[in-house]
Amino acid sequence: MPTAVGNATKIFDVDSAQTDTSISGAYIDEIWFQYSKRNTEFIDATSAVVGTYSANGTNVVVTISGGHNVQVGQQVYLNFTSYSSGTTPIDQAVNITAVTPTTFTGTIPSISGPITGNVECRLPLDFCVYLVEAGAVTNTNQFFPLFTVSIPATYEHQYYSLTEYNVLPLINHPTVQAGSNFYTANSATAPKIRGMMLKRGQALYAAYSGTTALTNGFYVTAQGGYY
Repeated sequence: MPTAVGNATKIFDVDSAQTDTSISGAYIDEIWFQYSKRNTEFIDATSAVVGTYSANGTNVVVTISGGHNVQVGQQVYLNFTSYSSGTTPIDQAVNITAVTPTTFTGTIPSISGPITGNVECRLPLDFCVYLVEAGAVTNTNQFFPLFTVSIPATYEHQYYSLTEYNVLPLINHPTVQAGSNFYTANSATAPKIRGMMLKRGQALYAAYSGTTALTNGFYVTAQGGYY
């Protein structure tokens, strides 16, 4: 459960201590993150970030002066804490349609605006996954970054599969996986089209990349086997 800034947790080990001569390497066909609590609206692993908003029609534009990590296509839960006139927008998770370094635009039910005010935002949670080729970690230079996982802080992402969300890389496999297995209703039933191959002596680590420690952590689980 990587919960503190600068701390990395080992999530998969392929004999990094080089003491088990019975294995040559390992394969991983799934990694998933599971939040350690069960919430009904949003993931409360970090405090909400305060910004301002302007809502009109079906769009709301949120401004965060210090910048944000939101991407187009993600969801952000918004808690509107003040409004200039009329009725405050409904607290909800909004789908993000556009971003700039300091703003993001989301879709809301139509309102008569413009309405402005303050808003609390549940921003996505970013985790880094690293490869290490050492039995003991003594320096951050030993961490080779593989990819970053961006988990929207909404309730439906309390379980986040790196296979289902296409984070793990595509791999070659003896069984052809093509056609209807890609990006369709059947894609989740063909997990071996994505995964990783590790050699003996390597290990995977995960770390939260935010600026403050998590209030509650995540379980990180890898599914695979040795050969």
